[in-house]
Amino acid sequence: MNSASAARTVHRADGPVAQSVRIGFVALRVGMVVLALAWAVSGVREVPADQQAVVLRFGRIVRVQPAGLVIALPEPIEQIVLLPSADRQMVLRPGAATRWEPALLDLEATGPPITVPDTASLYLTGDGGVVLIDAALTYRIDDAAAYFIAQQHVQPALERMFRAAAIRLAAERSLDDFLVARPDGSTVDAQANAQRRREAVGGELARAMNMRLQDLTAKGAGLGVTVSRVDATALLPPSAKRAFDAVLDAAQTAERAIAASTTDAARDAQLADQASDRILAGAHASAEERVRGAQAQVATIASMEQQMNAASRPSVLDQVYRERIGAILRAAGSVTTVDADSGRLILPGAKP
Repeated sequence: MNSASAARTVHRADGPVAQSVRIGFVALRVGMVVLALAWAVSGVREVPADQQAVVLRFGRIVRVQPAGLVIALPEPIEQIVLLPSADRQMVLRPGAATRWEPALLDLEATGPPITVPDTASLYLTGDGGVVLIDAALTYRIDDAAAYFIAQQHVQPALERMFRAAAIRLAAERSLDDFLVARPDGSTVDAQANAQRRREAVGGELARAMNMRLQDLTAKGAGLGVTVSRVDATALLPPSAKRAFDAVLDAAQTAERAIAASTTDAARDAQLADQASDRILAGAHASAEERVRGAQAQVATIASMEQQMNAASRPSVLDQVYRERIGAILRAAGSVTTVDADSGRLILPGAKP
């Protein structure tokens, strides 16, 4: 009996059920080993070239690593968070900070509608003007740890900083420093200086924002970002834009009229100069001709005057008289002569 019972016990221990249980436990142990190995190597990750890794240990930042292979303890001991790299530029468009007024929208105006970006905000300039500024902020991460802590507040903080910098900059400048508002009211040098100031608006906004970011960093509340540049576009409100276009059209029309009048005046002056030259040339020619005629008429007398003296004067005059009296008498219809010495009158009579 004892031998038979022992044989049955050995048979049960080597039976199919026991083998299945043993195989199941072996598979479970193998699976646990594989899971343990997978868990152990789960902290090894590859960081792409355009990203950087922040390693957290129980929620606390322990290190920041650039692109490459990152080796960390498996979760939940350490956690790897990927952020954009320091060379990656990110763009933010601040939303409109003010509500549009109907007077500025000019809804009842006729003509084609004027499209204004939804992200543009109104700002008051130092000379009492109103300007719309639509901007795109380009920034990058320079402190990944600080950015990870404040990443939910980075974009709202950048928007507030931009608006504060834009309000201050607009209050310190005139409307002409943002856009061409009065093109005809300044000299060429003044317009060139205004153009340089317009081009410098984006740089000044970026510098003002970076100064505010540095102040936050000095106070221990840094955002971990730096503004690379600000692309600002200045616009006029729709109502002012229509008035500005009307003034510009009137100024261009006046310039065209002035140019046409100047051309007509120059043409009339040229024609007047040509007429004056013709008149003067004709007068000079007529005067020269008269002078030559007078000179020809007195040439004989002038030569006689040079030849005469006190002794020969009577004979020369008598000779000239005889030479010319015949032609004079032939031209006359009748002649009555009076003797100068005796006073006797000589009358023409019938031919004997």
